[in-house]
Amino acid sequence: MILYIINTGFISTSYAQIFEFDEEDYYENEEEEKNIPTTTKNSEDTSTTNSKDIENKLSSSANSEDTDKETCIEDGQIESAAAVLSAVSDMNSDSYSSDFHFIKKFDKNGTLVDSWGKVGPKDGQFLHAHGITIDSTDNVYVSDAEKCNIQKFDKDGNFITKWGTKGIGAGEFLQPESMDVDSLDNIYLAEYSRKNIQKFDSNGTFITMWGEEGSKESEFKKPWGIAVDSQDNVYVSDQVLPRVQKFDSNGAFIDMWGKEGKKKGQFVHQHDITVDSNDYIYVTDGRENSRVAVFDTNGKFIKHWGSEGKDEGQFIENHGIVVDSEGNVYVADTRNVRVQKFDAEGNFLTMWG
Repeated sequence: MILYIINTGFISTSYAQIFEFDEEDYYENEEEEKNIPTTTKNSEDTSTTNSKDIENKLSSSANSEDTDKETCIEDGQIESAAAVLSAVSDMNSDSYSSDFHFIKKFDKNGTLVDSWGKVGPKDGQFLHAHGITIDSTDNVYVSDAEKCNIQKFDKDGNFITKWGTKGIGAGEFLQPESMDVDSLDNIYLAEYSRKNIQKFDSNGTFITMWGEEGSKESEFKKPWGIAVDSQDNVYVSDQVLPRVQKFDSNGAFIDMWGKEGKKKGQFVHQHDITVDSNDYIYVTDGRENSRVAVFDTNGKFIKHWGSEGKDEGQFIENHGIVVDSEGNVYVADTRNVRVQKFDAEGNFLTMWG
């Protein structure tokens, strides 16, 4: 199993994500709703063999002529308030993570194995890596909130292609967030500022989009997490509206559930969402709830775990979430600055960061 992490709070296996951001800027921006136009639908252990090489690689990237700001260079360090985490199922038990400018590769227990990327405006570089996902052939897709694009890499970090630019048209972005892929490797992107969902093929060709600002069916306030089940149904969590919406692969509304509160199946401050191999839906709910909630595909509450705090199994601001092929659950916490690993029942296994 391979984990990819972006230090913005999103985690992803082949079928999951986590993302990390600048906490101070985030909470400033959250107090103001931007007046932005919206658009409607039309293995072996490698823990000791590579550590020095990895440190040198990160250091050389940070000191490159293309680098204009400091970046994290310590082995295994997760530097921002959240972490985007993406995991590829069953690949030599490795995993990947990233901060704003690096993709970091970890094994399933949190040991740093490899890394790639650096800060800059060129292909293969990042200004604010935000969302991450992986397709069926282990290509890696990373959204960038400052460059307003999606970049595609192979599993070793070699740049393949990119698409997107700043704007409000089809295939354009203002703040691209989390992503997921369907059974055909189509890419679904939650657009935080434009309040919509966009769909592309794996080469970046625009297919469709849906959603606009509001609180009715197929409307969003701050779409944050997105996940796709085995039937290519799409689930979207909203950071403002305490609900999950379910759509078919073309954006047709199917169902929604949730309301504000602290009881079972209720939400206070949703972040990411993911789906396991049995099509159970996992949602990270932060702040006063500080827990992971699990539902079936019809929105029936199954269980939740977690509480507010710094101990094992606790969260302060749980963001990204992903489930591997064995049912293990990985959660990135933006204020505790760590990733925790749980079994399928929510029992704590390990953590790093």
